[in-house]
Amino acid sequence: MCAMCDGQSADDFMADVIDDIGRVGWAIIAVEAEQGRHLHTYTAGLTRYHGHPELIFSGADFHTAHHVLDVLADGVRAGRRFEAGQVLAPEEVGRSCVMARVDGSRLPFAQRLYGSPVTTVAALQVVWSDADGRWPWEMCDHHRDGQQLFGVVWPPPRPGVTP
Repeated sequence: MCAMCDGQSADDFMADVIDDIGRVGWAIIAVEAEQGRHLHTYTAGLTRYHGHPELIFSGADFHTAHHVLDVLADGVRAGRRFEAGQVLAPEEVGRSCVMARVDGSRLPFAQRLYGSPVTTVAALQVVWSDADGRWPWEMCDHHRDGQQLFGVVWPPPRPGVTP
């Protein structure tokens, strides 16, 4: 699933990302797992074309992450805005989600396009609940479905509460 892992150069990959952004309004970039860590996937293009923080998603397979990010990015393109602490209903992407502010340096291609040496790209992590509606911070690491938390949600949504 990783074009660069399969031999594509960083410059060629960046050209593909720029093409996707020009065609769709954003690109979705997957980062393969390293040293036992699970994949994370993020957008590039929401910053420039939609004036919105980029989105990052962790702990799901590429197809699920791509779908969730596409649904949310479509909403951004239509004028919707997400902010840290905002809770999304399960009907929107399959499970309850909450947005967490994260450091944009975790999104290297978005940072390369829209950041600078002194500023990082604004980004929000889409943190999703498990199938029973529990948030990752309510579970031990073993039950988090591999979801890494890159940001902090404060105050956290109440246990078991969905919008």
